Amino acid sequence: MKILVVDDDPVMLSLLENTLRYSGYGDITLAKTAEDAAQTIARASPPYDCMFFDMKMPGVDGDELCYWVRELPEYEKTPILMVTGMKEKTSIDRAFAAGATDYFTKPLNLPDFIFKVDQIKLGLKKEVYKARKQADLQMPTETSDRVAFTDPFVIGKIPCEVTLDAMEQYIRRLNKQGIRDMDAFAFAIKDAAKLHFLCPKQAYVSILRATGMIVSKYLPSTSPNFLAYAGYGAFVGVAQGLGQDEGLRDAIEHNVQQKLASLHIPTNSGSEMGVVPFMSLPHRLNFTKSQTAVDTLYRSMVDAEERCRPALAVA
Repeated sequence: MKILVVDDDPVMLSLLENTLRYSGYGDITLAKTAEDAAQTIARASPPYDCMFFDMKMPGVDGDELCYWVRELPEYEKTPILMVTGMKEKTSIDRAFAAGATDYFTKPLNLPDFIFKVDQIKLGLKKEVYKARKQADLQMPTETSDRVAFTDPFVIGKIPCEVTLDAMEQYIRRLNKQGIRDMDAFAFAIKDAAKLHFLCPKQAYVSILRATGMIVSKYLPSTSPNFLAYAGYGAFVGVAQGLGQDEGLRDAIEHNVQQKLASLHIPTNSGSEMGVVPFMSLPHRLNFTKSQTAVDTLYRSMVDAEERCRPALAVA
């Protein structure tokens, strides 16, 4: 696995290099500034498989470097981990908003750090195996007229959109830092499976993009909000200032539905379908176990999907 490590502290560079080499990772490039890293990345062939950035560096900070890297097509999905002494929520927000995959604070817990690197390596191996299997079976890597209904993916052009994996890591980092004033929520589109069946690929993606952009617009702006598409026509997110307020939830939901009311999808029967998202009640992320906090995110998704279903009539 080809790794780039960027840190202006020579002691930290040496620690990361030695730790990685001791753990079996030998293809390592070191850079002391973001400017040096940018030149190294531009010359790299093949591209790097994984990158570690310090947040605070002379000149250009790590999150700015991360923004730049994410604009390069070959690094759209490359794991980028921030390794920094900055523990404030604002720094964590900046990192994930820039496209970071995960966030580690100094002093490093080395076993946790190497476990994460091993996970990345395993993920890369799975991708290579999948690509070879598809080639052996002469299968296309992507169908031309359909996106997988169940799969999460990055839609694009949605403010503060992150990958689903990055969303989980963000929640874990907030929880580890003891930050308890954030709320998980979800939006699910009613009859999303039918819309997926009726719409060609680009039309369905456009529906998701419009929904995500409007949801992002009506969330409280007290702090950065993050949104991820989780598959199944549902978005999950994290925001501040939502609380357990059904009135606020209903107001946000109403505004989102009103903005999407002009979207009508024709059906085979000649009728039309609307795009109607329903919002879960927000759930406070205030648990001591990180996995419990992540589970809360998906509980919100289930709640939103439940609200999409028509209420049973009572005799």
